[in-house]
Amino acid sequence: MPVVLRRAGWTLLALLGAYWIAGNVFLNTALGPAAINRKPDRFAMQWSHGITWWPGSAMLWNVELRGHVRRVAWTARTERGSGHLALWPLLRRELRLTAIDAAEVSGEIRRADHDKRPPPAHPDAWALRFDRIVAHGLRQVDLGPVRLSAEGEARFGFYKQLRGGPLEIFPSEAHLSELHLAWGEQALLQGGRAEATFALPRHRPEEAIGLAKLALAEASLDLDTALPALAVDLDADGRIAGSFDAAGDRGTLKTQLAWRRGALVPGGTLAAQLPLRASRAGAHVANTLTIGLAVGDEAIAFDMNLPRDAQDPRSLQAHLTLDGTALALPPDAEALARRLHGEIALDWPFESLAWLGPWLTRVPWLQLDGAGTIQAQLAIREGRVRPGSTVSVPAVAAAATVAGHRFAGRAHADGRVVERDGQAVAEVGLAIERFDVVAADALDRPLVQGRDLRIDLTAPDGLDGMRAAQAQLRFEQAEVPDLRAFNAYLPDADLRLLGGRSRLSGDLALDAAGEIATGRVRVEGRDGRVRLGRLSFAGDFDLDGRLTRADLAAGRFDLDGSTLRLDRVQVLDAGRSAGERWWARLGVTRGHVVAGRPLSLRGEAAIEMQDIGLLLMLFAQRKDYPRWVLGLADKGRLRATGRMQVQGDSIVFDRVEAANDRFDVKARMRIADARAYGDLLLRWGVLALGIELRDEERDLHLIGARDWYAERPDLLPAR
Repeated sequence: MPVVLRRAGWTLLALLGAYWIAGNVFLNTALGPAAINRKPDRFAMQWSHGITWWPGSAMLWNVELRGHVRRVAWTARTERGSGHLALWPLLRRELRLTAIDAAEVSGEIRRADHDKRPPPAHPDAWALRFDRIVAHGLRQVDLGPVRLSAEGEARFGFYKQLRGGPLEIFPSEAHLSELHLAWGEQALLQGGRAEATFALPRHRPEEAIGLAKLALAEASLDLDTALPALAVDLDADGRIAGSFDAAGDRGTLKTQLAWRRGALVPGGTLAAQLPLRASRAGAHVANTLTIGLAVGDEAIAFDMNLPRDAQDPRSLQAHLTLDGTALALPPDAEALARRLHGEIALDWPFESLAWLGPWLTRVPWLQLDGAGTIQAQLAIREGRVRPGSTVSVPAVAAAATVAGHRFAGRAHADGRVVERDGQAVAEVGLAIERFDVVAADALDRPLVQGRDLRIDLTAPDGLDGMRAAQAQLRFEQAEVPDLRAFNAYLPDADLRLLGGRSRLSGDLALDAAGEIATGRVRVEGRDGRVRLGRLSFAGDFDLDGRLTRADLAAGRFDLDGSTLRLDRVQVLDAGRSAGERWWARLGVTRGHVVAGRPLSLRGEAAIEMQDIGLLLMLFAQRKDYPRWVLGLADKGRLRATGRMQVQGDSIVFDRVEAANDRFDVKARMRIADARAYGDLLLRWGVLALGIELRDEERDLHLIGARDWYAERPDLLPAR
């Protein structure tokens, strides 16, 4: 052998020996990790030991890699890995590993607590190119709460330029068997196989962010696996405990889907059968839910079917179509819904329907609770519930909170969507056979008990427009068990309801928030007894209140058009009455009420009275009046006008002016702390009488009565 060749050989052997020594020292001392882990908060790599026989090739044991990109932290581990590093690309600032083989791989991807922003972009930054990474056996991969394990092989490759450079994922594939997928401790997929491919073309970060990257990708999934049964247990209180039962009957999931640049590829299918089991108090039912998906040339079809059987009264059928095969990423729910069409049929008993109120009606003042069955036939067009759709709940506990009062009872609910003037309109009706009304902050004391309460809701644009719904609440002739319960709404101690029989009717128009827009409340009182100040009265009354909202924030309603009829009224004071019974009619020409406890009221009214007797009895006993005054008491009906205010602890009547063809009367009175103060002027031809009332004291003015009254101040300011 020539000397030159021998020297070259020895030189090569020496170089290889030097590399072998230096390389293995690098891999088996702190030099290797120190050189690689320059920024351990972004990327770190550790291993127990390694060996290299040839430049660019190495094998490592017990390898762990950690990284942090934006809000994603990841970890990868393998028992053994080998790879080959291409040396020449290092000269152009590219770290290229042409092949990596790893065995028994595990990993974790989770959301980090903080955002790790990348350093500023730089065109000359280093690039990473891993041509082929082969993983043999996925021991465990955690994606948040999801855990995946499988046998088989996965091949993966990528290119990434650091500091804001482009990313590419080379055509990759996975061939897995003994597939297991779990959410926490709940098994989702059991056994089976999966074949998957994925590729992502080279792109810069600003071209696609987050899920938008998948719109550039091409992928496929061929999956055949088993599903655990879904077991639902209902306890005696109706609480639901659901879990997947891996030991029971198994369902199936078969998927052949392909994805190409933002759309599913025609021909893809998904078929699943999920066993369902439910039990309660020793009763057991079983059924199977079937789910299917088919990707056509121009649409995606979705079917779901749970048939009814002798043991299980539940049923569900859904046949839906999504126009087109493109799926925006990240998903746009509204745009997706506009492409959705189909029909849904549901007949399902629920142990609690508390969730149905806000979902179905979108009105917070109406709650549905307790067990009940939903029967629905829904037609979906462009993501909206269209005319012809119906929903029925045969029996459910319903409660409506209106103006601080709770109407509650057992209801039958029906809903439908109809077409009106070319627009879909939802109509939902609740019929409550028996109901109670209580104050929202005093639920233990019924104010009203009645039958046949009706709540009708109407919303534009079908069920989607329920946030703009209008409602009508109606009931007739409900009984008031104890009139005294309404004393909380009256001025303290000055006006008291003492007893009697009463019935209440209502017809209220409500907005979507349950606030009264307009309404009519009618109260019929028979044999009622009332105390006004220190006087007690008995008789019948009929109140017809007309409400129109004037100020929502203040709870103020206009009362214009309201009327009050008084019949068979007598003063329960032998000194003020000789057994007479009077009638009177009062109509509010302008007025308002502010809801509350107590309420406040102010208005102007037109009054018609049988005679003057009732008004006279408010100011004095019979013996206090001259004979000619008592002679006028029954001299024909008269008409009057006046003002009234109920506010705080006082009741005020002012500018009460009454007249007929024989005499006229003017009066004002204030009642507070059960004491009455006021002025009365009675004129008959040239005769006049003035009375100044100061609680139990009275001053009579027979001379100059007109001038005296004119000088007395009004009790209410002019409007």
